[in-house]
Amino acid sequence: MNYADRFTGKVAVVTGGAKGIGKAIAERFVAEGGKIVIGDICTERFPELIEELGSDNAVCMRCDVSVKEDVDALVEKAYEAFNGFDIIFNNAGINIFKDFLNCTIEDSDKIFNTNFHGVFFGSQAAAKAFIAHDTKGVIVNTSSINFRCVTPNTTCYAASKGAISMFTRGIAVELSKYGIRANCFAPGTTNTDMVGESARERFPHYTAKRLVIPRMAKPEEQAAVALFLASDDASYMSGETVFNVGGWGIF
Repeated sequence: MNYADRFTGKVAVVTGGAKGIGKAIAERFVAEGGKIVIGDICTERFPELIEELGSDNAVCMRCDVSVKEDVDALVEKAYEAFNGFDIIFNNAGINIFKDFLNCTIEDSDKIFNTNFHGVFFGSQAAAKAFIAHDTKGVIVNTSSINFRCVTPNTTCYAASKGAISMFTRGIAVELSKYGIRANCFAPGTTNTDMVGESARERFPHYTAKRLVIPRMAKPEEQAAVALFLASDDASYMSGETVFNVGGWGIF
């Protein structure tokens, strides 16, 4: 597929960029002319990513998004590597598939520390950098269909993703005076490592029957939405959550 050069001259940071939707975001961003800084804890995947994307187009850095200092350093890496920073994709996320009655506070904390606080740290670090460099930057956060249509064993995950959507609306209001846009996209079930065994087993018998397009999304299909929100094509959008869920919830 040929991509337009929408991001020529732009530099982005993506968290959780070593695999799944984050990797697809990185691949397409580079394909559309941009430079990317990839943060992830899966450092064993970095050599393959750099070989694929090219060392002139991408750098990788270990980043645990639940640690503020890691996220701050990731943003600084963009200036160090590419002398600029325009877009952040706060994409890193985890789930712990557990029945609510058996969930512990440690489980909940782990989910929220990565999913919500990771977005908080990334958005704040990016916004401060944009303001300091007089950049009308863009923040794109990854939510989930689960905050609207909860599936079994995902209660804390769904709550964390709902928090991200509301948080995005809040920062869109607060950062608008600086010309910074913030949006959110909510993927449906996507064929990545995050889909647990039970969810895969349940998909054809339960989830697929609730979809207009009865299959899992490809990571590339989710990346397309994220990049739209990051681009000037979405210049009049801020504070929105865009669902890309195969029609889940229509019937």
